[in-house]
Parts: sequence; C-alpha cells; structure tokens
Amino acid sequence: MKKAALLALALSLALTGCSPGLTIFSNYRHLEMIELVRTVTVDSSEDGVLVGIYGTAGEEQEARMYEKSGPSIGVTMNELTLRPLGREAILSHTENMLIGEDLAKTRLDEVLDYVERFSEMRLDTGLLIVRDGTARDLVFGLAGEETPASDVVAGLDQNIARLGRGYVFSCREIAASLAQNGCALVQCVRGEEEEKLFEKRGDLNLAPAGMAVMRPDAAVGFLDDRETLGTMLLLGRFRSCNLDIPVDDAVFTVSVDKIKPDIEPVFSEDGRLLRAEIRLRAEANLVCMDGLADVRSRDVRRQAEEALSQTLRSACEAAVRRGPALGLDFLDLGGILTRRAPLAMEDMGRPWEEVFPTLPVTVEVESVLMRTYDIIDPPEIGGREEGTPWEKLTDSLRDS
Repeated sequence: MKKAALLALALSLALTGCSPGLTIFSNYRHLEMIELVRTVTVDSSEDGVLVGIYGTAGEEQEARMYEKSGPSIGVTMNELTLRPLGREAILSHTENMLIGEDLAKTRLDEVLDYVERFSEMRLDTGLLIVRDGTARDLVFGLAGEETPASDVVAGLDQNIARLGRGYVFSCREIAASLAQNGCALVQCVRGEEEEKLFEKRGDLNLAPAGMAVMRPDAAVGFLDDRETLGTMLLLGRFRSCNLDIPVDDAVFTVSVDKIKPDIEPVFSEDGRLLRAEIRLRAEANLVCMDGLADVRSRDVRRQAEEALSQTLRSACEAAVRRGPALGLDFLDLGGILTRRAPLAMEDMGRPWEEVFPTLPVTVEVESVLMRTYDIIDPPEIGGREEGTPWEKLTDSLRDS
C-alpha cells in the first residue's frame, strides 16, 4: 500500500512539473531556459557568413538578437544556437529568414539547403531578400522598445499580398519551383527611414522592394514594382491593391480585388506554336477621387476602365518581357501552356527552351468599374447602368 502511495506521489510530481528530475517528458525545458526563434538573418561576412537569430522567451521578456560569424550556415548556426547566453535556441518556431542582397547573389542555395536538411527548421518558413543593405541592420532598425522586429516582418508577410506588392514564398514553394522550373521567385524588402508611427518603435519601417528571380544557386535578377504586379497577376497570386489612374482632370483611386488570368496557346495548322494569348478581367471599385470629374457620366467611367486596363496590361507585358531577358521562365508559361494543351505542346516539334525566348505573347485586359459609391444616385452597380428610382418603378410595373 505504501509503495503504491509513493508511486502515485512521484507520478503526480512529474506530471505537474514540480521536479525537473522526475518529469516524464524527455525534452522538457523550463521557459526561462529557452529562446523561441522567430526570425533568422544571414549575411555575407569576412569569415563567410554572419548568422543572427531573433526571438523572444516569453510575453513579458523583450526580444533578443544573437549573432555569430562562421564559414558556413550549418556550422555557424550550430554553434550559435547552443550558446545564446545560457539559453537553448529553438528553431522550430522560425517564421521568416532574411537574407542580405550580397549573400543572395552568391550563396542563396546554401540557405535553402540548410532549411531542407535540418530537421528543426520548418519548410514553410518564409524567405525574404533585403535590398540596399544587410539583413542584420534591417532587423536592428525595425526593433523598438515595444515593437519586436519579428512582429513587423510577420505583419508584412500577412499584408503584402493585399497591397498587390508581392507574395512571401515559403522555402518549400521556392524549392519546388526550382526543381520543377529551374528558377523561382523570392520576395524582396528594404528598410526605409520614415516618420515613426509611435515613439517606442524602431527607426526603420519595412517596405516591399519587388521580387528576386533566382536560379538553383543564386539570385540573378530583380523585378521592379510594375514587373512584380504583373507577375502576381499572371501567377494568380494577386489578391487586391489600390491604383491611381488619371481620368480627365482628376485622379481616381480604385480598389482592384478580383482578377482571373486566362492563358491559352495558339497553334498553326501544322502544329507550330504561334503565340500565347493572355486575357484578364478585372473588377474594381472607386475608393476616392482627387480633382473634378463627373462620375455619373458613362463616358467618364469608360475612361476610368480603359485607364485601369492599360495600367494592368502594361504591368503584365513588363513581366512577360522580363523572362526572356533573364533567360528564365519564372512565370512558368511553359507549364501553363502544357497543362492547357498537353498533346499539342508535346507534338510541336521543338523543345520549350528554344521556343520560349522568341514566343510572341499578347495581353488583353477588360476592366469593369463595379461601384462608384455615389450616395446621391448610384450610377452603376455590378458594371450595369442603374436607372433613376422613377425609371426602375416604371420598368417594374411594365414587367408585371
């Protein structure tokens, strides 16, 4: 009976965690003895690489940054995580890795290889390249007394697609694109010195900076904002954005939130691939207007729709031209066309690598201004003309 009581007491102590020596969990660690890493930075250094880990041990403890130089990412990270001021760094919570531009141009493949092979790193970790500076300086610039840098990076990760400024691809997505298409896209960011939103935050703000196009070993080119917008549209990654378009003596700010790309191959009678045709339909709403324009005028709204179509068409055409210029099909046009017409693409007689650089691509965009939110007399709903209340009543009576 006494043995049973002692066994029950020992088990209860182990389950409650009152005694580290009696715990039944082999990997049990006290919270104050670990550092939950949320952000990792990697830059070039004289020794090879400069690795930094940034995280927080708890809600009431400020985030800390630990860094170390070494010959490679694996060796340096191993030494760094074992000795962060007496704490054990846990990498399984890493949300994003920030890579300096210099290292991205030479050794970006090492970063992906480390994430893929090291069991504690998550494949869904987001990868970002820091333009015009180092990842280390950016993280230090973002951090403030009450603003962890990881929170700022996570906020951009969640909102960048809603801004139409890009998309944070995970290491898994990048590795899959490299294996399938021989190239991949990586989101770029930069730190900008602007007025602080509140006092206890860092000196830098985080801003999107286009996208990088990478081969299996390194980044080989960078897309500007217009090319990035076109890329997101054609890849189907676009979610929404606000665009300023000129109309008469005014500037309309429209919210674009629905775009569906359609990409089709066109073949000759003898099976040659003549061109690729891209069609998009965009739906937009008027957010605000700067200047004077009669928004009730059907002609004015048509001008707005044409101006929006031209803006989106220009972005898509810029993205299409950039691929052959880099010699990389980062839009995966070959894959899209093959899925559309697999037998015809297989029988066209030439490999895609030879066709891609000179293939004509046409882009057509149809834009519809769905709502103007005119509170006096809404002129248009769902892209259709709305009559006056009297006209609608007359039509209703006539139909009945």
